Amino acid sequence: MPVLSVSPLVVLCVIAAAVSGSIGIVAWYEGTEPGSRWLSVLLFAATLWAGSYASALVTFDPSLRVWYQLPIEIAQGIIAPAWLAFSLAYTGRGELASRRLVVGLFLFPAVTAVALVTNPVHGLVWSNYQVVPVFGAATVQFEPNLWYYVHAVYGYVIIGTGIVLIVGMLMERLSRYREQAVALAIGSIAPTVAHVTHTFGLGPLPMVNFTPIALSVTGVTFGYALYRFQLFGLSPATGRLGRRAAIDDVAVGILVIDRENRIVDANAAARSLLDFDIGSVLFDPLSTVLPGVDIDDERQFVDVTVDRRRRTYEITISPVTDQHERRLGWTVSVSDVTGRVRRRQRLEVLNRVLRHNLRNDMTVVIGYADMVSDRLPADDRDITETIRSRSNDLLSLGEKARSVERVMAGIDAGGQFDVSETVRTCVQNVADEFDAGTVTVDTPDSLVVAGSEPAAKLLVRELVENAFEHGDDDTTVRVTVREADTDLLVSVSDDGPGVPDYERTVVEEGGESPLKHGSGLGLWAVRWTVDALGGQLTFHVDDGTTATIRLPHWCLLDGDPGAN
Repeated sequence: MPVLSVSPLVVLCVIAAAVSGSIGIVAWYEGTEPGSRWLSVLLFAATLWAGSYASALVTFDPSLRVWYQLPIEIAQGIIAPAWLAFSLAYTGRGELASRRLVVGLFLFPAVTAVALVTNPVHGLVWSNYQVVPVFGAATVQFEPNLWYYVHAVYGYVIIGTGIVLIVGMLMERLSRYREQAVALAIGSIAPTVAHVTHTFGLGPLPMVNFTPIALSVTGVTFGYALYRFQLFGLSPATGRLGRRAAIDDVAVGILVIDRENRIVDANAAARSLLDFDIGSVLFDPLSTVLPGVDIDDERQFVDVTVDRRRRTYEITISPVTDQHERRLGWTVSVSDVTGRVRRRQRLEVLNRVLRHNLRNDMTVVIGYADMVSDRLPADDRDITETIRSRSNDLLSLGEKARSVERVMAGIDAGGQFDVSETVRTCVQNVADEFDAGTVTVDTPDSLVVAGSEPAAKLLVRELVENAFEHGDDDTTVRVTVREADTDLLVSVSDDGPGVPDYERTVVEEGGESPLKHGSGLGLWAVRWTVDALGGQLTFHVDDGTTATIRLPHWCLLDGDPGAN
């Protein structure tokens, strides 16, 4: 009984088909990830190629053998476009794989399939087609003609483009994706080399097409990337598309200009803020949409008329460089600060005018109160005293507002000082202003801190003043200063009724309303200052009120007040 022998080429093709088909099924079930469906199409086409080639290798009749070339060529025509579409989607460029592009990519292989069927008429694909047995398999030999090479080169260009996109990941600083990129590059390069060898008749066995067998390498490496490197669990498309979405969706306008100050790109916010269409200004000078910008100034403000309205933009300039630190252009960030600038201007004017008028008018009121007091009987002079007292309170409020403004303006200009000495001096000055109540200070002999001394004075003064103002004649105020690791803790306690609930609540909640508001500026000044310093302000009410301020990273364990 004769022994049935199977060519090793057939066995290898069957294995390649099984591997590619299995990985294709796995990729199909990962269909929610970028490029997974295109990878499935690619691997199913590889399965078709390997399976058809295995069948062709056992068919020795030339008239039948030639028809197996049709599914083989169809598979080849699918693999190249599918690989490019997968590469685009996987690397975060999926929007480029439009329906029109995909149809266009598949159009050429469709023409090739028609040319193959009609080849006996025109002979554009090959001629002298004949079966040549090799290793017990029905390989073929023919003379390739023009369209055969055109079709091959077309596939190489498309596959090469996809390989460049994948290998480009190796050039980026995406270390978590490098293993994936290596596996994908190996899996795509191996069959490409095999196909080039067969197409141009290189090697000792030019009649054997090892491409479908090499596609098993593609299946193995892609499968390894799926299981070992989580091909669709760690997709670089997420990072690339996330960065693009952040740039497009952010409210800050971003323009990209080249070394000649010409616009080469702009996000949606920039187009909206400056009211232009990218197509109409592409490669135009930056001054076309944003006049008055100095590229050498990293941060600046410019006024621009947009849609007949005057707008103020804050401009931030950042250089764009390559890996050799050569400047290629700049990014120009554009923020609309019109409202902020106008509010600041209004506040500056109102603040200055109110303080000036308040001071002058209250001085006049106090002068007239003194004149009226001299003319009134002694029993009626309480009225003028009330006028004088309220006027002085308003003058003090104006001075306090100016003091707060000065402290906030220089709050970042910190230095080193002895907070113990500062607190003792500040507390004594406040105590001298009040006839009633007592105050004690519990602080180290010397405690050097790094921060704003005017801010520390404001915090202590306002809290001690509030304790006295809301207390009675017997109120005792205790000021405690201590360090906690590198933080500075300052607490002001009193045994009186303390700060009223409504005063404390609006400051803790950070806002006022017509029905819930404070009566002064002191606690707000404390809240603003603590927030600006990155600290915490808390109140504890029991038998009195304790206000505690924590200022992080203020203490110097071995500091020197005279150090710079």
